[in-house]
Amino acid sequence: MLIVFSHIIGKSFDYGGECGVSFFFMLSGFVLSFAYGDSVRVGQFSTRRFFLRQLSKFYPLHLLMLVVFVVLDARLGVIYDWQHLLPNVLLLQSWIPNEAYYFVANGSSWFLCDVLFFYLLFSLAFRWLRRLSFNRLLLLSAVVLMVYLSLAFLIPIEMVNSILYAAPWTRLIDFCIGILLCQMYQSSVGEHYRVYINQQSVSAATFYEMMSVLWLVASFFLYEQLTPRLRCVALFWLFIPPIILYYALSDQKGGHVTCLLHHPILQWLGGISLEIYLVHMLVLRVVNSLMLSAGVENVVMTTTVSLMLIVLCAWLMKSFFVDKIYAFLIKYVI
Repeated sequence: MLIVFSHIIGKSFDYGGECGVSFFFMLSGFVLSFAYGDSVRVGQFSTRRFFLRQLSKFYPLHLLMLVVFVVLDARLGVIYDWQHLLPNVLLLQSWIPNEAYYFVANGSSWFLCDVLFFYLLFSLAFRWLRRLSFNRLLLLSAVVLMVYLSLAFLIPIEMVNSILYAAPWTRLIDFCIGILLCQMYQSSVGEHYRVYINQQSVSAATFYEMMSVLWLVASFFLYEQLTPRLRCVALFWLFIPPIILYYALSDQKGGHVTCLLHHPILQWLGGISLEIYLVHMLVLRVVNSLMLSAGVENVVMTTTVSLMLIVLCAWLMKSFFVDKIYAFLIKYVI
């Protein structure tokens, strides 16, 4: 929803998109490690099978959105260069440091290019990071940070988006942070804090949760003060990991915020989050066009209608398109 609101509000809320993407990349590393870590450890994880299954979940919808955007733009006289579209079709667009490639048509799809790269490297990254001692991990983190900061301040400012924000090889850092968070969660230290958190009263747990919310809010105000070279990614390495780790540790017995996150409606929204991400820019575009044609300038009404239609379209796509194609591909192809 942070990403959706960043596209509704525009440049004045770039924070939402940059925070949301960072959160999702780190969470992806955590969730994959939690779900498949044991299989990787015993050598039963198949990168090829995993990659194809994940690709089957979102590639058909990605292609559909791409076609719809190309058709809509063609009606307006905007014809895309095939050289810009081909990397998008192949989900290689983020490797090309040019907005004409990675933001073409359904601009949100650049994210999928990065995710596929993470899927390919997951098993290797998981095993390698798991073997590192604590001291070597600290040394590696320091080296990566120095190299990243040097790169951040050496590249031209107009390359910040393409190199720091969208490029898979720099966003791999976020994904690896997620893997390390899961390893911390499953360690003896993580178990110690999980027991401690579970022994807290509901009011104490709620207090800690509200502190985590304020911690995220603090990142917004700091974001406003920082140069784009730091705020688009590096800022969130400080703020997001503690939040992910805390809510993972408190998941079984948290406060009121945890109870809210366990609500069936939010669980259901989580189940269609990828579809929300892929369809939201199309829905926003159509709603804004219709509202403009009707002479409606009420921002609250436009936003409300947009959000309702985004959720409805995402659910319809998942129920009657994504899930059915996925089931077919798993059964007959993969």
